[in-house]
Amino acid sequence: MEKNNSSKVNPMQDSHVVDRGRWVPVDESTLGFSLPPLPSQKPVAGPDGAIYCVGESKPELSRVSTNTNNAVPVPSSIIQMPAIVQPIALVPYTSQNQPMLQYDPYSRPVEPKTSPKAPVYVKKAFRGVSIVALLVSVIALVLLLILSVAVFQADDSRQAFDMNGVETIMAIGDIFGLDSGSEYSDNIVANKATMDTLSKIVVYAFPILVTLIAFLLLCLVIKYLARYLKKRSPRSFSIVALINIVFCVLAFVGLMAMSNSEVEPALRSQNISDFFMPGGAEATIGWGWGLLAALVGSILLLFLPLFAKKNAYIVERDDPSKKTYIIED
Repeated sequence: MEKNNSSKVNPMQDSHVVDRGRWVPVDESTLGFSLPPLPSQKPVAGPDGAIYCVGESKPELSRVSTNTNNAVPVPSSIIQMPAIVQPIALVPYTSQNQPMLQYDPYSRPVEPKTSPKAPVYVKKAFRGVSIVALLVSVIALVLLLILSVAVFQADDSRQAFDMNGVETIMAIGDIFGLDSGSEYSDNIVANKATMDTLSKIVVYAFPILVTLIAFLLLCLVIKYLARYLKKRSPRSFSIVALINIVFCVLAFVGLMAMSNSEVEPALRSQNISDFFMPGGAEATIGWGWGLLAALVGSILLLFLPLFAKKNAYIVERDDPSKKTYIIED
C-alpha cells in the first residue's frame, strides 16, 4: 500500500507523514484505522485526509541539494582522486628454493679460492757456455785470418814466403786466371806444370779450403751469438764444427802432399817427419799457426756445447735461484 501526502494535513497531528508530494510505502497495521477495500491501481481518500492506493512502491528520486549544515559541496561531473603511493617490495630471487638476499653493510667481499699456478718450465740457457763458445769461434776466425796458414821454404824456383788467411782467400782469383800479383800466384800457381796431378789439385783446392774454413767459423760465431742473445741453450751436436775439422785436416794433408811433391821419393819420409814439427819449419812447405788455430777451435766447438746439460730446465727464465731441473722427455 502506498500513501500520497499531497493534501494539507497538520504535521503535528499526523505522525505518519514523513514526506509530501510523493507516494511513500506504508503498513496498513500502523495507521490506527482501517480502510475499506481498495480497488487495484485507484487512489482512495482515507479518514486522515491522505490518499491511499494499492500497488508497488516506486520511489521518486530527486537531486540532493547542498547541505548547509555540514557544508558538503555538490560533486562535479569529473572527480580526480589523489594519487596513492604504495611502496612495492622487489625480492631478488628466481625460485622459491633460492634463499632471499639481504644486504649486509659490514660484509666484505670474499676472495675467490684460486689453485696455485702451475710452474712454467723453460730450457736453461747456459749463457756461460754460449759466451765461451762465441769467444772460441771469434778467436779462431781472427787467428786464421791474420796468422800464416802455409809456410813455403826457399828453393831453386822461389824465395821463402808465407801466407795468412786473407791472402789465401784472395788467391782464389789466381786459380781462375785473375792474376793478383801475389806470391802464391807467382811461385806456386805459375809452377803447377812441374807438379804431379795430386799436387795440382791441392794447388787449386787449398785456397778454397781456407775460404770454407773461414766461412764456417763465421757461421759458428753467428750461431752462438744468437743463442746468447735469445737465451737459448747451446747444447747440440755441431755438424758445422765437425765439417770444419774435416776441412782443416784436408788442408794439412794438401800442404803435406805439395811438400812431398818437391822432394825425392827417398827423402819423403824425412820430409813428412819435418812437416809435423812445430810450424813445419824443416819441410819444404809447412803449415801455419793460423790453420792450427782453426783446427783447435773447431775441435773445442765440437765438444763445448756438450757442457750444457741435456733436458735442463728452470722454472722461470729470470729465476734468481737459478735452480736447474732435469726433465726427461
